[in-house]
Amino acid sequence: MPSDALIATPFGVGAVITSLIAVSFWLDRKFRLFSFLGTAILVITGAAVLVNLGVIPPSVGVEQLNPIYTFANDYGIPIAIVLLLLSSDLSQLRSLGRRAGLAFLLGALGTAAGAMVAVWLTAGGIGPDAWKLGGQFAASYIGGGVNYAAVGSALGTPETLYATGAAADNLMTNFWMVMTALLPALLLRWYPSIRDRASFGPDGSGTEFWNRKEASTQDLIVLTAVTFIVVAAAEAVTPVINGWAGFEIPSVIWYTTLALLLSFLTPVNRLKGGEEMGNFILHFFFATMGAGTILSTLVDKGPVVLLFLAVMVGIHALILFGMGRIFKVEAELLAVTSQACVGGPSTALALASSKGWTSLVTPAVLLGVLGYAVGNYVGIFIGQWMRWMLAGG
Repeated sequence: MPSDALIATPFGVGAVITSLIAVSFWLDRKFRLFSFLGTAILVITGAAVLVNLGVIPPSVGVEQLNPIYTFANDYGIPIAIVLLLLSSDLSQLRSLGRRAGLAFLLGALGTAAGAMVAVWLTAGGIGPDAWKLGGQFAASYIGGGVNYAAVGSALGTPETLYATGAAADNLMTNFWMVMTALLPALLLRWYPSIRDRASFGPDGSGTEFWNRKEASTQDLIVLTAVTFIVVAAAEAVTPVINGWAGFEIPSVIWYTTLALLLSFLTPVNRLKGGEEMGNFILHFFFATMGAGTILSTLVDKGPVVLLFLAVMVGIHALILFGMGRIFKVEAELLAVTSQACVGGPSTALALASSKGWTSLVTPAVLLGVLGYAVGNYVGIFIGQWMRWMLAGG
C-alpha cells in the first residue's frame, strides 16, 4: 500500500481532488464517451489511479486519515444527502413506490441467495469462519458498511478475516458503482426507462440537470443553515433514541426523515442551489472511494474473498435485473436499487445524482435506509443458517 504520497497535505490533496472533479465534469460535457461513463466513474477511476501511483495518500489502512477524506466521509455525505433531499420533489415517489419496493425485495433476495451460494463455493478457501463472512456480506450488500461492522461484531469474525473482507468489499463496491452506472445504457433495448417520461430528455438525463440555474446568496445561506440544523438535530437525538431502544440506529435514518419532512411540509424545496451543492460535495466522496482502491491489500485470502463477492454480486444482479425485466421495472431504477443494496444510501444517491436521474434521488436514499433497517436481521440469519448447513445440517 502506498504510504508516502507525493502530495499529502490537506490543501494539496484538496487541490488534486477538486481538479479531478473539474476535469471530469468538463470531459462529461464535451465528449460523448465520457458522458456515457458519467462523472462518478471518472472521479472514482481517476482517484484510484492516482492513489496506486502514489500521487495522493490512500483513504483506508492508515493511522491518520487525510482531513479531505475525513470531510468526505464524516461530513460531506450527511450534508450532501440533506441538501439533495431538501431540494427533492416528493410527488415523484407516487409513480415509483410499488416498483421501487419490488426492486428492493428482488435485490435483497438476490444478495441472500448469492451469499449462500458463495459460502458453499469458497468455504474451503476461506476456512471454518466462512459462514461468518457470509453473514457479514449478506448484511452489508442489503444495507451497507454499518451492517458489515454490526454483524461482524455479533458473529465474532476474526480480525484478520474482517480486515481482508473490508478491503475486498471496498474494491467490489467501487467496481459495482461503475457497473450500475453503465448497465442502464447497455440494457435500454430490453428494459423500460425513466427517460420515457416527459421530464427526461432523449439521453435519459434530466433535461434541466445540466442547465445553468440562478441561486441567490440568501437561498444558499438558508439551505446551508437548514442542512446543518437537520444534521445536528439528528446527531443529538440518535444516542438518546439508541439508549431508549437498546440497539444502534444509524443517524442517517433521522436526518433523512427530518429532511424529507421539511421538504414536504415547508417551502424549503423552492430554494435554489441545493441540488448543485449536494452533487458537488458527493464527488469528494467519489474521490475518497477511489482512493480506497488499494490493489496491494488483496493478499493471503484476499483473492478468494474477492471471488466470494463476485459470485454473490453476480447472483444478486442476475435475480434483480432478470426478474426486474419480467416485472417491467425501469433499468435506471434497478441500477439505483442495486447500488442501494451494495453500497447503501450514500452511493445510491450519488449514482442517481451524478447520472442526472433526479426522480430517483429520494427513492435512492429511502431504499438505502430500508437496507440499513433490515440488513442486520438478514445477515445474522444467513450466517447462522450457513453455519448449520456447513456443519452437516
